[in-house]
Amino acid sequence: MEKRKVVFVCIGTPRIVGDSLGPLVGDELRKRNVSAYVYGTLRRPITALNLHGYKKMLSTYHRGDLIVAIDATMGNLEDVGKLKVVEGGLRPAGAFRKNSAKLGDIGIMAIVGERDGDMLLQLKTADPSFVQKLADDVVNLVGSVKY
Repeated sequence: MEKRKVVFVCIGTPRIVGDSLGPLVGDELRKRNVSAYVYGTLRRPITALNLHGYKKMLSTYHRGDLIVAIDATMGNLEDVGKLKVVEGGLRPAGAFRKNSAKLGDIGIMAIVGERDGDMLLQLKTADPSFVQKLADDVVNLVGSVKY
């Protein structure tokens, strides 16, 4: 049986600080030349505007591969700054669109703010060094795995 390829799908936009985590991770994974496919970088982000096209591409070219979706998310106050790894992928923009379709086989979510109050404002005003630290944590997590 052929080994499944690993595909990282790093979701977010560099235009919103708190949502830039995915593209920051994508850039760093590319710099490290990980032996996996990496989609979603600062120059070519995966956002709500182009997500559907990426989903079609993944289903065409990466059928049967292991899709790891990476995104920033909102959570409980005590979880801000933590990473959450889940089976079954994640829902991009899940904090804003509860019924969005899941993406991936595994989801890695970095909790960048509290799921309370004005979440978009929290994303826009997030501390860039905090988001960068979380992105580094994600890169270190996935970089420690052999694939």
